[in-house]
Amino acid sequence: MRKLIILFLLIPIMGISQDQESRLLHMFELKIKMNQGEKFNEGMKKWKDCYLENNGSDVWNVWNRVQGPSGTVAVTYFTDKWAEMDEGPEAADEACASVFRQDVFPYVESMTRSIASTMPEFSKNPTSGNKVVWVTFFRTNNSSVFNEVIREVSSTYREAKGEPLGYWYDFAGGGQEDPDYMVSLPYQNFAGLDAEWDGPWDVYEQKHGKAKMTEMRDKFREALDDSWAYVYKLNEDLSNQSQ
Repeated sequence: MRKLIILFLLIPIMGISQDQESRLLHMFELKIKMNQGEKFNEGMKKWKDCYLENNGSDVWNVWNRVQGPSGTVAVTYFTDKWAEMDEGPEAADEACASVFRQDVFPYVESMTRSIASTMPEFSKNPTSGNKVVWVTFFRTNNSSVFNEVIREVSSTYREAKGEPLGYWYDFAGGGQEDPDYMVSLPYQNFAGLDAEWDGPWDVYEQKHGKAKMTEMRDKFREALDDSWAYVYKLNEDLSNQSQ
């Protein structure tokens, strides 16, 4: 699927362990045309069925964004190296290209592509069965200070709780208004959002005291230009082997 999406970009129109090497997360944010969500889903399901019937090997996740403008869908997948982008479409992509062209893209208003590197040092170990993610995006003015703070806070949280809260990513390039980093907190369902837990700053204060926590939080805020967050729900019908 990843090769097919890259191919169709020419046509006008989201788990990591501490010991793993960094990987590349590819994200396509699709804006679905008004009142065309059902047709888009039908087309994607038709394409997925075709792809699997033709022994396609790629895996991907499709996420429906919960807040903000309606009809926002994120398609995500991982690669190990940049060199994988040199590979051409596989047989399954070519066999199902017409389905994608006729039954999926007519219902897509726009597409935005991003690539980010995983940050295993700051991230929790892989978990399975997660169907909801809370993703916070950060735009920074000082990446060195920002990394210093999240390294220190993540390390403290790991010492106290066994592992950090979520998965960190470092964006590769982008526009002036695009994020530089993001952190994804996984949940098995929406009920998980109701659970009480100690936040990173609370844990840091318990370990280092209020004065040190305030100092680190101020450094974090000074290095930050903006931040925003969205919740996404996994669309299992359209995904293939969730990661």
